[in-house]
Amino acid sequence: MTSEFFTNNRKKLMEKLEEGSVVLLYSGVAPVKSNDQEMSPFSVNRNFYYMTGIDTANVWLIMVKDARGVFETLFIDEPDEFTIKWNGKMLTREEASESSGLKADRVRYMQDLESYTASALYQGVEDVYFSFDRMNMKAAPTRAEEYARTIREKFPMARIKNAAKLISSLRSIKTPEEIDCIRRADDVTIEALKHMLRTARPGEYEYQWQADYEYYVARSGLRHGFETIAAAGENAVMLHYSDNNCVARDGDLLLVDLGAEYKYYSADVSRTFPINGKFTDRQKELFTIVKEAMAVAKEKMRPGVATKESNQAVLDFYKKALRTAKLITDDSDVSKYYYHGVSHSLGLDTHDPCDRKEYEPGMVVTCEPGLYVAEEGIGIRLENDVLVTEGAAEDLTGDRLLDIREIEELMAR
Repeated sequence: MTSEFFTNNRKKLMEKLEEGSVVLLYSGVAPVKSNDQEMSPFSVNRNFYYMTGIDTANVWLIMVKDARGVFETLFIDEPDEFTIKWNGKMLTREEASESSGLKADRVRYMQDLESYTASALYQGVEDVYFSFDRMNMKAAPTRAEEYARTIREKFPMARIKNAAKLISSLRSIKTPEEIDCIRRADDVTIEALKHMLRTARPGEYEYQWQADYEYYVARSGLRHGFETIAAAGENAVMLHYSDNNCVARDGDLLLVDLGAEYKYYSADVSRTFPINGKFTDRQKELFTIVKEAMAVAKEKMRPGVATKESNQAVLDFYKKALRTAKLITDDSDVSKYYYHGVSHSLGLDTHDPCDRKEYEPGMVVTCEPGLYVAEEGIGIRLENDVLVTEGAAEDLTGDRLLDIREIEELMAR
């Protein structure tokens, strides 16, 4: 990504706002793990990153739109020798400028933050936008929420608003640069899976299969977009099982749901493999049904088609296919074996925000039908990452590791 990408994102956002608006976006802070101070890994707020290209903790971006124009300012911690000696290098003005595309004189130190914000509000700003992304009532207040509360107390005339939906609308449509990042993440994910299949063995723990996959990702210079799911046997009927601490037994299937991350853009891929390298006839039958469901869903991922239609197509397909597989006798029983949606948006977040109700060119979505047969100890999910184009969808993951013969030949001991 070049700084121009982030500059354009800020421009698009500010074009959506009226005069008299200010946007305050925060990069976030690392969580504290017990008494380990600031030793936990830091993960940048993705909306902040989308606007700046900066992945450093405790940085504010403030954008003001008034009658004079738009003014963008970054606030960073002032580097000091003591902190550098203990925790390593700190972000400099020059580095912040280079990443974000802001001029160096628009990068200031954190001690100026409150006076700058107060000045903007005093000069007539009425709408104050933050990026709020609270998912439940029990989560601890974020720094953005705390700062919004302070502004509401000190400037009761200000209207606090949420910019998250506006940014989500921008993030829903991916640029060629973003698509290339996801494509790279998919490629490494598949190659890492091939490495896993060549090295892991029946009788090893799920976390050992996981380790073989994650080793290859790390050696490729990438990180992980989310916690790896490696679910053997009956564990695979739990959608977000991630304990990965059971034995992968000979004769069972292993369902993996995982994704490498490149420049913060994540792949999201699911595959299901025979632990001993050979599918049984029943496993082949159900695997083939899920693979066919993937094709049915992908066919619906075209411009102008409602996003809900891809999942409905899978449900309609399963009403027939699961009868043939002797799993159901009534259409209403499909939900016993398939109990999640077939698609979600993908990008900087594994479940990327998206405000689209119909597919549009530039959207990147997952295609992930599954079957979960608890009474047989079988869970199968196949998931690819798909780019919506003007015509038929482009499968960024492709048909790699979806062919039974290919899988068995790769796993041949």
